[in-house]
Amino acid sequence: MRKFCPYAVFLLALLLPVAKALPSSPQKAPKMDKTYETWLKDEVNYLITDAEKKLFLSLPTDRERNAFINAFWARRDLIPLTPVNEFKEEHYRRLAEARDKYGLHTDRGRIYILLGKPDSIDNENSGKYIFPSEVWNYFSLDIPSFPSSLRLLFYKQWGVGELRLFSPLFDGLEYLMPQRHYDTREGDDASIRKLIRDYIGPDFLLATQSVTSGMDRLQSEKILHTLRDPQEFEALRAPTGRPVVTTFVTYEKLPFEVMGFFTDDGRGNAYYDAGMSVSPADLTFEKNEAKYYGRQDVFVTVKDAGKNVVAQFNDQLTLELTEEEMAAKKAYGLSYGFTELLIPGDYTLNVLLRDFVSNRVGEKEVRFTLPAGPRSSPLLLAARAERLPLAQGRASADPTTGGKTPFVYGNVKFSPRVGAAFGRDENIILYFEVYPRTGESGRYNLRYDIRDARGEAVLSSHETISVRPGERVLPVEKAFSPKTLADGGYDLVIGVSDAETGSALFEQSARLVVSAAPPPAGAFSYEQPYAPAREEMSTQLGLQSLFRNDLPRARQFFSIALSSAPGYLPAIVQLARCHVLEGNDGQALDLLLPLAERGVENGDVFTILANIAYGKKDLEKTAAYLEKAAELKVESVEVLNFLGSVYLEKGDTARARETLARSLKIKSDQPLVKSLLESLGK
Repeated sequence: MRKFCPYAVFLLALLLPVAKALPSSPQKAPKMDKTYETWLKDEVNYLITDAEKKLFLSLPTDRERNAFINAFWARRDLIPLTPVNEFKEEHYRRLAEARDKYGLHTDRGRIYILLGKPDSIDNENSGKYIFPSEVWNYFSLDIPSFPSSLRLLFYKQWGVGELRLFSPLFDGLEYLMPQRHYDTREGDDASIRKLIRDYIGPDFLLATQSVTSGMDRLQSEKILHTLRDPQEFEALRAPTGRPVVTTFVTYEKLPFEVMGFFTDDGRGNAYYDAGMSVSPADLTFEKNEAKYYGRQDVFVTVKDAGKNVVAQFNDQLTLELTEEEMAAKKAYGLSYGFTELLIPGDYTLNVLLRDFVSNRVGEKEVRFTLPAGPRSSPLLLAARAERLPLAQGRASADPTTGGKTPFVYGNVKFSPRVGAAFGRDENIILYFEVYPRTGESGRYNLRYDIRDARGEAVLSSHETISVRPGERVLPVEKAFSPKTLADGGYDLVIGVSDAETGSALFEQSARLVVSAAPPPAGAFSYEQPYAPAREEMSTQLGLQSLFRNDLPRARQFFSIALSSAPGYLPAIVQLARCHVLEGNDGQALDLLLPLAERGVENGDVFTILANIAYGKKDLEKTAAYLEKAAELKVESVEVLNFLGSVYLEKGDTARARETLARSLKIKSDQPLVKSLLESLGK
């Protein structure tokens, strides 16, 4: 019988809490034999948690290391009363097979070690339509609080090197295709999905959309995060009752900061500029020949108060440095800015960031409100203000001429200090906008106070400024020197009053921190300007209004879009949707029937037509439209369930059963559909 080592368990239980209290500053690790280094780096690197690793590295003797290793396996023993540690034996069996087939430090090696041999592997190695790829299918995983089935896509980036695990969230579909710049427009996911569905098959397409049935891209990334993070994966072995991983996983491995700022666009909407910063210590690079390469993947979602997605995009920020550049910029952080145009309301900004080299992921969420008819913008605190040529500044701030570049106002480009922390030798640059109202003189007294933790003003100044004739905005820019301030947190408070009447109008404030620490050496700066075509911009605003059920305003925006581009399909579809919601089926049909007759490949066109036909009790037309919609929207369970119910009404049980089964294959968590399918028999 295997001997149980109570001393080892006691040692680990005693020292693990201490590990959390160990100082975070780097310490010289005790010298250890290569056997222990191999155990740590090659044998348990996908299992050991940060706390366990920190503790193991701190142990000074082989006796303690051996006790730790015994305890490490004892804690993971699935059935402690048996003479064999089943978990350990299975782990080393998988380890040996992964080493021979894929290598230990590859994505496929990691997944093989954690999940075992896949039930099936679908290979796509021709390279004709996509880079060499594999889909690993697991059908009966038995891990608490984890999906029982997974479909994991591995692909060769640029067609070379090891196969990497594909992220439906961060890795764009176009990066699977060898000739994406020739065959499709960059970012044209609809064309790529059709190509993959037609030439490779719907199952492969589903693997690019999610890692398991019923999950979207965001939920899929949380599953992948769990597979990358030993801490999260180990937590799955906790007692039953733990919340499911797909709902409650949080990203804490890649720290970064996010802030937001808005200005009024003069048409009842607001430009929302967001900034993100990553510290130098959290950027990782890999060296290939004489260059260093890094990549940060950003996924941004903006939702309104009804949880409708009003903006969503991803971006890849690539770094390529020579030896000399790496030496000169090793203390650089990374900054990123983007702009969205939004109607007034409450919003939530969610930013997911992945460091591609280390596979670490971080997440930040910011809630903000865009008021209707604001008195002013918030306060923007920046580290630098760059004067642009006048023509360039105008183009950067006006979407009708050249788009809105993040944090460019007038002819000044500001570099926001995202964490609002400033060194004493820096200037604190303030920018905000005042929006004059009827009845005000146009001349304003501004008082600036920097207040300490007790609320006492430690720096104060004031000035009087006027709105220029014909202007609707009073831009305010001012610089402060924090040289005389002690380290700590402060509030910058701005009071605005009418210079003629003396009436107090409003007050704005922002929190900042002053520190003796040296300022950042620099940053790798990226931005995504807001520069849609006029028809796209109007359609986006129309969708936001439609989500609020403001149908008249939505129709107005869609009509503006079509006045700019009469054949713009997204605006036609959404305008037809408005007509249906208002009971004007005839106007909707006038818009959509010509598109259907031309065979337009847009699933929404046929879905709306199906709804109209169903309202008229024309089941034949309804089914025909839905069949076309299902062909074009292969992942839509809503379309399939609608089509299945129509087949039932027509008495076509066989096709209803087949269609509902397809729906469950895409999303298994549909109890009503499952119950209906079971009632139909075989």
